[in-house]
Amino acid sequence: MSKPFVCSTLVLLMLFILTAAARADEQHTETLETMIITTPLPQSTENTALPVTVLSGEQLRLQVGSTLGETLQQEPGITSQSFGPGVGQPVIRGQTGSRVLVLQNGLGSLDASSQSPDHANSTEALWAERIEVLRGPAALLYGSGAIGGVVNVIDNRVPSYIPDQLIEATVEQRYNTVNNGKNTAFKLDGGKGNIAFHVDGFYRDSGNLEIPGLAIDETAEADTHADDDVDEDHDEEVQNSHKKLLNSDTESLSGTLGLSWVGDDGFIGVSVNHLKNEYGIPPGAHGHGEEEDEHDNEDEAEHEDEEVENVRIDLRQTRYDLKGELALPYQFVNKIKLRLGYNDYQHIEKENGERGTTFDNRGFASRVELLQNAWWLFDHGVVGFQTRNNTFSALGEEAFVPKSDVDSFGIFMLEDIHFNNVTLEFGVRVEQQWIKPKGMRERSHTPVSGSLSALWYVTDTDSLSLSFSRSQRAPDIQELFANGPHLSTSSFELGDNTLSEETSHNIELGIRINRDWMQAELNLFQNWVDNYISQLNTGRFFDDASGQIVDRCPTLDCLPVLQATQRDTQLRGFEGQVTIPLWNFESGTLESRLFADFVRAEFSDKSGGDVPRMPPLRFGGQLGWKAPNWGINLRATRAQRQNNPGTNETPTGGYLAFNVNANYRLDFGAHSSMLLFAKGTNLLNDEIRYSTSFLRNFAPQAGRGVELGLRLEF
Repeated sequence: MSKPFVCSTLVLLMLFILTAAARADEQHTETLETMIITTPLPQSTENTALPVTVLSGEQLRLQVGSTLGETLQQEPGITSQSFGPGVGQPVIRGQTGSRVLVLQNGLGSLDASSQSPDHANSTEALWAERIEVLRGPAALLYGSGAIGGVVNVIDNRVPSYIPDQLIEATVEQRYNTVNNGKNTAFKLDGGKGNIAFHVDGFYRDSGNLEIPGLAIDETAEADTHADDDVDEDHDEEVQNSHKKLLNSDTESLSGTLGLSWVGDDGFIGVSVNHLKNEYGIPPGAHGHGEEEDEHDNEDEAEHEDEEVENVRIDLRQTRYDLKGELALPYQFVNKIKLRLGYNDYQHIEKENGERGTTFDNRGFASRVELLQNAWWLFDHGVVGFQTRNNTFSALGEEAFVPKSDVDSFGIFMLEDIHFNNVTLEFGVRVEQQWIKPKGMRERSHTPVSGSLSALWYVTDTDSLSLSFSRSQRAPDIQELFANGPHLSTSSFELGDNTLSEETSHNIELGIRINRDWMQAELNLFQNWVDNYISQLNTGRFFDDASGQIVDRCPTLDCLPVLQATQRDTQLRGFEGQVTIPLWNFESGTLESRLFADFVRAEFSDKSGGDVPRMPPLRFGGQLGWKAPNWGINLRATRAQRQNNPGTNETPTGGYLAFNVNANYRLDFGAHSSMLLFAKGTNLLNDEIRYSTSFLRNFAPQAGRGVELGLRLEF
């Protein structure tokens, strides 16, 4: 039995032993069910076989970060694939990119974030009313290939209701010491009669990130260049920085305007959002020069910044949305939902201020759902279809993918049956995708997916769930057609236009316990994936001087060659957490929480080996006090060393993250309040490098920092 699984078993055993020890203090507390908006069938978090996380209210406000990955990384089974402070993609069960669907109000983000880890996600969590995360192969209603899961950011940019007041306003201000970060935001919701409107905006600005020590892990970086790979007369060394992560400053600006007509039977509305986001890519393999002494002051750091090659991303996006729902008085159909979206996305990669590769994605997406009443054997159901049409291009000297037209449509159906204490759910989805690259042969794929799940209430409060699914994913543009150096990822990427559909067979067991003295959840999963597509480090290099791919690197300016490859793969793991109310008083509640998650991914063909960039075993605990007007939480997370980094990749050290957050609310009347909050992150100032990151050897996470915030609602 492997050591990680022994550790994980002991952690889970410890969770349940501690819960039994706390059973003596019992007090019944009635809570309302949390409904899941992402699943159109009327389901609550307690009445679904899917492992789901819902963030809303003050919990969401206190966890919101500058990126979606940062916002969600404390949740079970979810980590972040950072690419410096400007980028943080959510990683669910070790999966990211197109294997994790990021939705904006149920419709795809329509940006370029799934194409490359350096592309920031344009979906903002700042003004989200709630974020729903469905882990596992739960994307049947939205896309076949997301074996990691679905992240749905739900906001009110297209208003769906008339507020209680003519105008409801919110203003928020944040300041973070770790990067001199300032964030100013506002939101207005209002309406009268049948007309509702929404306006929001924010401005975010931050400087270079403070880090505990050196930016570059020189030992790990040296391991990627064997001594005999570099000419003996080559005395150029990688430049490092101390206490500051150079070129990690960010600046973003966004504004949204929405307008709706709301009636008794439904609503229809439109919105437009414009986003500007500029961020730096921390110096990696592109930044070389004479190594200097360590610098501790800002002036020297800025001077050092001028000596390296700075890569920056200048992102612009304008998105238009139409959203509508209508209740129908028919025997078969209960409601119809409509979503339309058009996105004009562009970002430019700049090197030392010079315009480099321009990525452009202009796309249209549509989605229609028909919610059914009871028929035949089924109690509820939904059928629908969705389409996507977009043109993706990368233009410039380092354009590594051809301009391509992507067209797809999908049809889906989900039905459920309820018996006494058992619920069965069936789903099927068929898609068709065409990718037509300029000057090359068109490629088409037909993913077919299906699922079967069962939820059994063993008692009134405790349940078991079991689900089986088969999901297919069509390869992406870059996986098929990449061929060239990618400046931001410091790599030479090669695609394979013969790639076929990726097919995943999944089984998942869930255990939920909901008692007065304990709430516990444990999910165990196993995935067998045929033709799993991954970018593997070939161990070869692209020599920029000769323009050739070589076996040995003559200079440190070479780029590692990453090849899109299909291999059979197995993924297995778990996520679990136990919440124990320790004391309940009229003045507040003291609550403890223990948590752990783990995923192991290995190639299962004859060659074997580890799938690269997987998160390690994580576990930890949280202690929190919650009173009517104030609260405080202390949280410690231990991540083990990742000793299975993948072929030609380097291990990543373990870390201990200790965070604290506190908040205090003042009410000034029925509709006015002020929330004061503070968050302390990485208070032990530990060196944290995420094994999921392409830049883990060049860009550690932030050091010790404190964020202060003020939120006014009136």
